[in-house]
Amino acid sequence: MADQQNDRPKLERVLGLREGISIHMGVIIGSGIFIVPATIAGHLGAMGPIILVWSLAGMLTLFGALTLAELSSVLPQSGGPYVYLRESFGKLYGFLFSWNDFFINKAGSAAAIAVAFATYLGTFVPVLDPRHRYLHTEFDLLGVPFDVGFGPVQLAAILVVALVTFVNVRGVRFGAWVMNIFTSAKVLALIGLIVAAVLYANGSTANYLPWWPETWNADYTAAFGLAMISALWAYDGWIDVTITAGEYKDPSRTIPRALLYGTLAVIALYITANLAFAYVIPIGTMAGSPRIAADVANVVLGPVGASLIIVGIIASTFGTTNGMLLVGPRSIHAAGEDGVMPRRLGVVHPRYHTPANAIVTLGIWSAILTLSGTYEQITSYVVFGSWGLYALTAVSVIVLRKKMPDAPRPYKAWGYPYATLVFVGLAGWFVYNTLVEDTRNAVIGIVLLLVSLPIYYRMTSKRS
Repeated sequence: MADQQNDRPKLERVLGLREGISIHMGVIIGSGIFIVPATIAGHLGAMGPIILVWSLAGMLTLFGALTLAELSSVLPQSGGPYVYLRESFGKLYGFLFSWNDFFINKAGSAAAIAVAFATYLGTFVPVLDPRHRYLHTEFDLLGVPFDVGFGPVQLAAILVVALVTFVNVRGVRFGAWVMNIFTSAKVLALIGLIVAAVLYANGSTANYLPWWPETWNADYTAAFGLAMISALWAYDGWIDVTITAGEYKDPSRTIPRALLYGTLAVIALYITANLAFAYVIPIGTMAGSPRIAADVANVVLGPVGASLIIVGIIASTFGTTNGMLLVGPRSIHAAGEDGVMPRRLGVVHPRYHTPANAIVTLGIWSAILTLSGTYEQITSYVVFGSWGLYALTAVSVIVLRKKMPDAPRPYKAWGYPYATLVFVGLAGWFVYNTLVEDTRNAVIGIVLLLVSLPIYYRMTSKRS
């Protein structure tokens, strides 16, 4: 029996630091930074709190990344948080992470970002108009509104999902090579826009006014919390490089370095981009812009420049969709290997050495979700459940220091336990604020977690 298991195809350890940073930054930087600054400006209306919310979300992300860096050095296995939660609290918690991450987070994100790709591509291909749909229906299910339709945008999004599914089935090297190209393209596009904005002759620091609101009351705190939801969505994906740990040559060193370098680079880019955007377009005007990055490019570079930025956004969204299909399946693959998900999801392709069944399953589900409505509708259910599980994953570093005190730790979390506790505390506040201020979507997130429990108990009862 042991010989049969040893003969089974396994994931290959072929990735290095360059791929780690590329995957980490490439998954985080999607379409969010090109759109979300306008949403946050609408919530807060003052430059000081805008920079504060991006900085706080960035530091929260960094503290979480530093915590996961230790976990990845102790348990450098495919599945990332699934493995950490399994070893800390039991398989049920690992299962809940994999369910949420695979069927809700990664699939919803892949669908939303593929739709964003198709929508921006519509700038050059007029037939890709979101208002043009062959089939369309709206209905309520248990009080939740659904907007389901199929048109050219959905067709293009499905084709993109199919393409990146094919890329990632063919091998992790191939998928990482695609990530390297598109991460480089999106970072260069963002840096180019920042530089052009800073050099813009008619830009003014007066656009940063008002710097602070006249009063900071309970309503403004609630608005700050809603702005945090948007900022954390733009930073989301920071855990994902740990999920691919089983395919790095030296994961105990590579994953922590990728987490640290990549997260710091993203924080710097995001804060600088917000300052650059507001240097060109006043905060009050920014709040009404649905495509703020393209509007800034149009002002500083003209129509040609705006077109170049849209090409950058198209590259960014394609690369992030590829990242969803590269990273996401490894979580459910680990659960399949453990038998808490169907065993076929844990099978590795004998030729390509990828979790092909898990990749195809995610591709199909993501394609279906492209029909389910707008970008905001698809993503609004993701944040609450994800951050609750991120907080629990961070607690794992404390639990495992007690359960596995003698395990090698090539990297130890900086500022332990204070940075970890700050992360857990802020994540807890964020989850609570979301529950209070965005109750409907938070409840939907909880329900989507609870419906998985019968599947878990059925799978585990079959094994006993």
